[in-house]
Amino acid sequence: MPFRAPFTNSTFSLDISSLAGFLGADAALAVMMLPHLHAQRKWWGWYNCPGSYYLAKRYGQLARFNFWSPLYRPSAVPRELAVELGGVMRPTFTSSQSGAILQRTGPLAPMLVDECGLTDAIVVIGRLSEEMDVTIVHLEREPSELEHPRVPHTHYRCMALFPMAATLSAAIVSAYYRDRYSASVILLGALCHGIACVVMGDAKFIYQHRIPHQAACLASGWLEAPKAFIVLCGTEAAVAPVTRGRFSLEFENSKAHCAVTACSILLGLQFLLQLILVPAGTLFGQVMFIASLLASWAYHRLILADDKESVQRGILMTDILGGPQLQKYRFGTRTAAAVFAILALRPAIGPDIKARLRAVLPSDTPVWQLWDDIVARRILSGQSLHFTEERSWEWQKMRGLSTLDESLLFVTLLQDAEDAYVAFQQYPPRTVCSLTTTRLGRVHDAISEGRQ
Repeated sequence: MPFRAPFTNSTFSLDISSLAGFLGADAALAVMMLPHLHAQRKWWGWYNCPGSYYLAKRYGQLARFNFWSPLYRPSAVPRELAVELGGVMRPTFTSSQSGAILQRTGPLAPMLVDECGLTDAIVVIGRLSEEMDVTIVHLEREPSELEHPRVPHTHYRCMALFPMAATLSAAIVSAYYRDRYSASVILLGALCHGIACVVMGDAKFIYQHRIPHQAACLASGWLEAPKAFIVLCGTEAAVAPVTRGRFSLEFENSKAHCAVTACSILLGLQFLLQLILVPAGTLFGQVMFIASLLASWAYHRLILADDKESVQRGILMTDILGGPQLQKYRFGTRTAAAVFAILALRPAIGPDIKARLRAVLPSDTPVWQLWDDIVARRILSGQSLHFTEERSWEWQKMRGLSTLDESLLFVTLLQDAEDAYVAFQQYPPRTVCSLTTTRLGRVHDAISEGRQ
């Protein structure tokens, strides 16, 4: 004879069935692709998971399921599914050689920006107005357009026993107190989430990028992120992972897409059954249902969700980019940071120093134009950026400056450029970007060799 269930005489009902399909969806979506980022984790998803509605919708979008995405054609069943960082601000990229600007880089660029943000910086002494970092990244590895990165092993697999045990305990206790509705919904949630993890875990985690034949050469250049310049030194193929690369999931055949679609339907049915069965359960059963969701939410939020980006970032830096060297400098002004970046890119820029300087520091006032001319001329000719004559008022008046405020600003900008030059001499980058050939030049060389 079972004991009397708690809250038996209570007429209060939580009625959280409608919220269960939505709450915790952000954490659940964040770890949905983790079976590919943690080896063998696909077998550790047998627990009740919140956010079934959004999981069903996302699975349907991945499989091009028409119910969720009516814009997709029924016959459009791609072999690859994108795994992108939705909602993440992507930095712009400017090529040092051609001056081409890529307004929207690939989804892997924010990962490199985050990695640079974690790197220790050399603090450069100088004027302080707004701190700006310059990170020089030397890229040597040229990945192919399609690769299968290794999946790292982590110690988080056994931690999945916590939500699994919580789910099983909640179901057993609910059944013991004869709340079959709550016990069934809890077990159904564990079954649906486990099947979804197994199906999605069968896909292969791949890296890919495509370089359009008619696109401008995007070799060495710089990424511009909030309060940071990331200077990329390398060939177009070496820089392509940052500018055009992405992680995707690859299925062997169309049957796998059908399985993903079935998971979408199954998760949708789970959400509907929650709406129907949870209100029919007892208050104690509803509390057990919430407890199982809280356990899985805590597992997602505290253990897995924050680790997804670090695992992907580790794959990018180690397997795709080949462990590039990072050198980070911290300047007190954007002007000094920009001059330092141009000095590092000097061999790759060629004669267009002034154009690149204006691209990174856009301004059309007479003071800035005069400063651009002087700094660009000296960098192009290889002269030092120590200014003496240019600081005199007579020299400045002959070049068009008419007020003391303009003179003060001009001298301040000269000092910023001088600070950047001193830092470049005192802390020289281990590798300075060199001039790389364009894709057209490589094709021309290949044709010439073929004719010979």
